Amino acid sequence: MKKIIAIFSIAVLGLTGCGGAKSVHATDMLTATVWELSSINGKKVDAASLPNGVPTATFDKEHKISGNSSCNGYGGSYNLNDEGGMNISEIMSTKMYCEGSIENEYFKALEKINAAKVDKDKLTLMEGVDERLVFVPKK
Repeated sequence: MKKIIAIFSIAVLGLTGCGGAKSVHATDMLTATVWELSSINGKKVDAASLPNGVPTATFDKEHKISGNSSCNGYGGSYNLNDEGGMNISEIMSTKMYCEGSIENEYFKALEKINAAKVDKDKLTLMEGVDERLVFVPKK
């Protein structure tokens, strides 16, 4: 099985809400959102050209990742460590063929991830300093 490693800067971020300043942990922002791909390898995702939808990713508190790759559903596991590292493993997907899918490019980009940034409006998965996958909260 291939492992995809992402290093997360897990920090406490200050957000302002109706009740004043509130601390929100980056992991909470990661798990509280369904993420929708907005760019891949520096190119904006054109939702109109994807007949089966834009790729998504969801991280839950039970350390599972799931989503849709623009064609097939996928899932796996993730673990966080005390240093802010993240390990994603055991990624499996269904195997339907879909015309016009960016699935292969999406999974290849996921395999190269070794760093990430997360805030309430954006999740960026990177290879070194290069942005490979940028997600925004799904509307």
